[in-house]
Amino acid sequence: MADLETPDLPLLESGGCLLHGGVEWLRFLSRIGADSRHQHRFSARNFLLDEGIAPERVDSYAELGCMGDHGTIDPWLRLHEAYLKDKVFRLPPGSGLPTSVDRSDEISCPETFRFIDPASPFLSTDSKVHLIRVERLDFIARRSDVDIDRVKALAEAVAGPLEPKPIRELNLILKAWAQKIEVRPVFAAFLEDVRDLFEKDSEDWADALRDALGLAHLNPKGGAERGLDVLVFRYPVSDVPGFTGSDRRLRPLVPPTVLDGDFSPAFCPAPHGGLTGHTIDLSAKAKNPRREILHPSVSFQAKQLWKVGTLRRPVNPEDLPTARVLHLWMVRRLGRRDDYARGTDGDLL
Repeated sequence: MADLETPDLPLLESGGCLLHGGVEWLRFLSRIGADSRHQHRFSARNFLLDEGIAPERVDSYAELGCMGDHGTIDPWLRLHEAYLKDKVFRLPPGSGLPTSVDRSDEISCPETFRFIDPASPFLSTDSKVHLIRVERLDFIARRSDVDIDRVKALAEAVAGPLEPKPIRELNLILKAWAQKIEVRPVFAAFLEDVRDLFEKDSEDWADALRDALGLAHLNPKGGAERGLDVLVFRYPVSDVPGFTGSDRRLRPLVPPTVLDGDFSPAFCPAPHGGLTGHTIDLSAKAKNPRREILHPSVSFQAKQLWKVGTLRRPVNPEDLPTARVLHLWMVRRLGRRDDYARGTDGDLL
């Protein structure tokens, strides 16, 4: 869809970190953000809102020409992708994913973990705390060059109650997959924040988990009968690659920002200094906030596989405005920021 061409629209207002790109940059973001028809309007608003980006990263984004009036969305998408490839998504060594993160290594360490606020809320997380990560089964199968049905059968056998479990074969597949993926920040959640979703033996737990974690990109396209298979990994923080050297006592767990991945309409940055960042519940039924974090790519093993599920319910993009406004009300209340997002999302609030 074409961007609005009206030059006299009022600028959306915020206190984010990416505002020094100049008035043309702000006008560009405001034009997209104010267009209720635009699929990337919430992403544009997030770039105005995000208060958690380190100055060094703002400079990197500006140096690649990302901050300006691009006219339409496509040039910005290309520049944003170039930034991610150049600064955030790193190629692993031939031996597979690294087991540690060196913040001084600008070649192999994503910017996400190089420039971190010392007050970042997750750096001292207990190593015994458990995280969960949701992965598409077909993505693992394609990257490991194994038939999808075979991967699913092995995963169900490993996650199920029957013995013996084909752990060795699944480990070989997961190892092959890990050797094909980049070193990048990946999204995870705390197990304790979603445990309530599994208290009842519900058949739609996978859809409920997807919605609770705001994973709008996990959207089954073939209808309810076909669905979309996912694997859920459960693992302690100690399994996440740690920092090297003097940073070894810290954990590379950080809240996500708009500069850590592709545009997502189901993401909203948190105000700086109070909250840790929380997922947008796609169902708009969250009773409690669920924290969201990024950590370096993990080379998963069969022992970390927790559940195999199938998504049946499609994500309805028309529900996202409602989910966003309820999320912002919760963020305002928890962060004691009654004015948060007033200048970007006043049409919703």
